[in-house]
Amino acid sequence: MPKPPAPSLNLLKPTLETRFHIDYEWWERSGHDLRLEIQRLCEELSEEPLEDTEADVIVDWIDPETGQVKRVDRLTYLLLSLCSQRADYITERTPLIEAVFRALLATNNRPMTAVELAERIGRPADVILRALAGRRVYKGIRPLPEDA
Repeated sequence: MPKPPAPSLNLLKPTLETRFHIDYEWWERSGHDLRLEIQRLCEELSEEPLEDTEADVIVDWIDPETGQVKRVDRLTYLLLSLCSQRADYITERTPLIEAVFRALLATNNRPMTAVELAERIGRPADVILRALAGRRVYKGIRPLPEDA
């Protein structure tokens, strides 16, 4: 007998163990520009504006959690190594979805559960889960498919 199809991700209710990530395809489909959003964020936190030509330069970045060397563009490098390290990158006044978005960016979009996000941004995990579990997608933050 054939196995019934797996339930669609859209039908599954996220739990505290569900991992979330920034869906880069959502950004492409939505017509919003993720690079501009990151540039705005870094310029907001930096004294120097980022030159357009700098953004496309590829550099090595060492992931502090895994020790892996990854090739990233200069804009991503600045975000990971400078912008996200500032004390004012995420504060108690940063709106919840923005704080989650910034936390995911700061880890180079490493998927995290609501509990892990709570540890990073200092907000209750159940509040984070309620904000991310709804039908609406904010800043491309979605549950990671089970098989990913």
